[in-house]
Amino acid sequence: MKDERIEQAKLKIRSEMAIIVLYGVALSFLVKTLVFKMSLQDSLIEYLILIFFPIYQFIRMHMMKVSIYSERGKKTSIKNLIIVIGILVVASMVLIFNSMKKSAMYDWQSPVIFLLIFIVLFLTIFFLTYKFNRYRSHKYEEEFDDDK
Repeated sequence: MKDERIEQAKLKIRSEMAIIVLYGVALSFLVKTLVFKMSLQDSLIEYLILIFFPIYQFIRMHMMKVSIYSERGKKTSIKNLIIVIGILVVASMVLIFNSMKKSAMYDWQSPVIFLLIFIVLFLTIFFLTYKFNRYRSHKYEEEFDDDK
């Protein structure tokens, strides 16, 4: 018979590994696009993983009737999101300006459009899942309170 603590520890380790892999994919995506100047086709897998990871998490939480929404965590998650987007924009601007200094013929529109599309998609998914999680958390709370 397996101990519940062992199962919980294994699940925690796996979830931490998933987050580490997600950060690794994000770093790979940034390095490929900003440092090596690879196109979207060259980093399509990373792009799709970054976009669909939150969607998968959202679907699984809905299937398991779990919501991670909390009033207390609202400000923290939005603050973290703003920090990440700020870092991404500043790093992109620095790399684009450095590339423009090296070459007068540098095509800066392509990386900027690519970055903007990514930010819009990511923010759209973030806010849609956030709003739905907030709605579902109240619904689940009422549903589970009615069961008692």
